[in-house]
Amino acid sequence: MPVDKISSATTGLPSAWMTRIIAAGGHIGNATEIRKLLGEPIPQIADPKTIPPHILEMFEPGGILERMRKKLALISRKRGRKIIPARNTIASVDEEDNLYVGVDFLEKYGDNDALIAAILAHEWGHMMSDLPRGIDWSRLSWDELHAIRREEEADADGFAGRALFLMGYKPDEMIKFLKELDKKRNKKVPCHKYHNTPTRVEILKQSYEAEQRAMEVARRLFFGSNVGAKVGRVLSIG
Repeated sequence: MPVDKISSATTGLPSAWMTRIIAAGGHIGNATEIRKLLGEPIPQIADPKTIPPHILEMFEPGGILERMRKKLALISRKRGRKIIPARNTIASVDEEDNLYVGVDFLEKYGDNDALIAAILAHEWGHMMSDLPRGIDWSRLSWDELHAIRREEEADADGFAGRALFLMGYKPDEMIKFLKELDKKRNKKVPCHKYHNTPTRVEILKQSYEAEQRAMEVARRLFFGSNVGAKVGRVLSIG
């Protein structure tokens, strides 16, 4: 579905906003200053002695997390730094581009490569920030902080959708995961951090499809059936 034909009834947002999301880089929505101001938990580094060996292997050189890091670094041209086992989080990044991945999350979903790739890609989207650093966020109102955070998370979802295509995964597992989280969420407590689940799902789908279309156009341009004939004509003219 083309970006400019998104149903505003589904997303509650204008098509121009969605176009920007799937085209732009992400922001650092996990900034420690913002997390503290919003009262969100800060990831705690896990003691290696408490981590099951098969989970610890995922963090080692050659492990799945390192392999995915290399793919994301190639896609984004942003290397990132350490991948750190953590508690109190699914995944998050800090201002130095260290990536914290939840041990409890991996114990439950460690065999789901597509989901792990999506989670890492979302956090990598936060690393692609153009949000100014060193800002005194305390001067903003709660509504302004929440609005910034929702935009940040939406940008990260947009990057994740595109990155998943380039990494060779589909967004289906991430979409399923988001819907599972939504079912468990207490609907009486409003969620200020993210846009609603249908919007996040739409961002993931459309950013994935946008990258897929771009790759198909590139393939036709450079490897189409008539490329050889075009090259032959150019050479004969020369």
